[in-house]
Amino acid sequence: MKEEVNDRLRLHAGRILLGGTGALLALSVVTLGAGLLSDGPAVSDTRDNAVVQKLEGDLRDARTELAARHTALLARLPGVDIERVNRDRTTGRSLLLGLTDSSASSRTVKEQQALLDARYGFLDHESRVLTEFVPEWMAATGATKGTGTTYALADLDVHVSRVQGLNYSYTGVARLDPVRVGPDKGSAAKSEFVVLTYSTSQDGTATSLDAYRASGKTRDALVGAGGEQSSPKPKR
Repeated sequence: MKEEVNDRLRLHAGRILLGGTGALLALSVVTLGAGLLSDGPAVSDTRDNAVVQKLEGDLRDARTELAARHTALLARLPGVDIERVNRDRTTGRSLLLGLTDSSASSRTVKEQQALLDARYGFLDHESRVLTEFVPEWMAATGATKGTGTTYALADLDVHVSRVQGLNYSYTGVARLDPVRVGPDKGSAAKSEFVVLTYSTSQDGTATSLDAYRASGKTRDALVGAGGEQSSPKPKR
């Protein structure tokens, strides 16, 4: 009964954080749209940029505050090891980079699946990471036609989603920005967003992993809320 109450409290903490972040994103978009409409077409580029920069700064500050509140709330919950959570966030970042580096590789989809299958013993032939994420990611980033676009990790938010005994589960949202565009992508490469879920054992070893690439519509909405990033020109 006690574990059930604790799980509900932790889930509630996660909902507070995710809900707060979503509200801030929505507020940023509404505020920006209202400001541009009220000024009309004569608004200057300088003013546009100033508004966007201010909203980006406000969003960063709010997200920092929300993350601090989330950490403080977890600290008050019984049985949560904050030091372990911080270590496990590093594990999540490594898992993400291991999944997404295939965009700049000359490996085939089958070779990438085999590589991940050998690296992570908890994956199997039914894993969505192998059967869905890898083929979709490599196709979307141009890797299936040779070396695709190189992405750099621009932002990663990882938070505890569940604590059950000695097993911790996490959910993260990552933004990856294009830094070198592959020959097949031209100048059309855009930022990519990946949702990551994973679990760890007491020693910090990953025991499960799943990943989802955000759809084009979701990606454009997130980019619009956080400020448009200019796409790099392909290097020759």
